[in-house]
Amino acid sequence: MTDDKISANKAIDAALHLDGDPQKVRAFYDEWAKNYDIDTTNTGYVGPRIAAKLFHQFDRSERQNLCYSFSVLDAGCGTGLVGDELSTLGYEQIDGFDLSDAMAQKATETGSYREVKGGIDMMQAAQHYRPLSYAGVLSVGVFTLGHVPPEALNVLVELLRPGGLLVVSTRSHYYDQSNFQEVVDRLIADRQLHLLKLVKDAPYNNDGDGHYWVFRK
Repeated sequence: MTDDKISANKAIDAALHLDGDPQKVRAFYDEWAKNYDIDTTNTGYVGPRIAAKLFHQFDRSERQNLCYSFSVLDAGCGTGLVGDELSTLGYEQIDGFDLSDAMAQKATETGSYREVKGGIDMMQAAQHYRPLSYAGVLSVGVFTLGHVPPEALNVLVELLRPGGLLVVSTRSHYYDQSNFQEVVDRLIADRQLHLLKLVKDAPYNNDGDGHYWVFRK
């Protein structure tokens, strides 16, 4: 990764220059947790809202009788922004996990989650949850520079029930600089995922756009 400035916000810019080492990422977010919501609000972060609405849109369109009691996993939940959005939309059984214990504690304090676990590396999440556990999985703000490799998608697929929805955001520069599309193509070719919708170059925050992916397993 280059040393070029990515964000005008110092904390966000530093986050986007992490090297993907889980211990370093965890330490960084443990320290940032107390100011995370302020920093992201000040940069116009809308990723959680857009992703939650996309999840709701496709979930609702395929259910004759709306039922929000099925389980949803917020993978890389941070301080709970996605959980808040899902709760507002009526979802009740929301679990979350994050690499940072401090961020997970913030998510717990929102009251939007049934359970939140901290200290979980997304690449190792299948060791903490049973396969095929969730009817819905969302991961917002995680597939970004310096955080997780695109292969983390494989882990999320393991946790999703057949027929379940997976909604993921990718920062545009992450997509351009990684093999994310290659991983997606392989999962689709192997019939593990079906792409329902891709919203490219959509609002993410004031620093740039993002892509939003909706898959059916």
